[in-house]
Amino acid sequence: MSLLEDRLQNLSWPEKKKSLFSERKDWWNVARLKIRGEAEGFSIYSEGYRDAADKLVEYAKTDQTSIDSLIFPILFLYRHYIELALKEIILAATLYLGKQHKSIKSHNLTQLWQRVKELISEVELDIPIDEMIAIENQISQFDMLDNSSETFRYPVDKQGNVFKKLSDYVNVENVREIVDGLHTWCFGLVCVLGEYEDAI
Repeated sequence: MSLLEDRLQNLSWPEKKKSLFSERKDWWNVARLKIRGEAEGFSIYSEGYRDAADKLVEYAKTDQTSIDSLIFPILFLYRHYIELALKEIILAATLYLGKQHKSIKSHNLTQLWQRVKELISEVELDIPIDEMIAIENQISQFDMLDNSSETFRYPVDKQGNVFKKLSDYVNVENVREIVDGLHTWCFGLVCVLGEYEDAI
């Protein structure tokens, strides 16, 4: 058997009877899909996207041949993490204030950040202005590149135009560090709001 025949023989191929969501017998590869509510869902989803991006960054740093293609899923995963983290803060603050929570359909990070700022003011949290400016600056940088959650998912916009706002190069470790700081801040804020709610 030739090398080509051997490789073709070992390729995966669609099978008619295979079920996509089968648990199979290898229980150690089984993940839980069911979530117990909106708050848990935002937490699990946001952590999952950030964790996946972190792992891709680590891999990209060891395999320079793939870094130019991995940068797009890395940036998409980080951007989506930020969107979900902001929505998680909005949910936590809304619950704390005893308001009716409405589903947020916007993907625009600037709009979500404005809502977060309004809720922080209503909750009367004393967050230093420099901290708020730093967070806003980093969120707005992501939003300027991708305000509709499409730039890192597709090579062209809905009209078929290549996205022009992207710079020529980006350092993946720098992006990871910035998102890590955002994560610390967002996670901390959700924890504080949760503690406030428990104290009521």
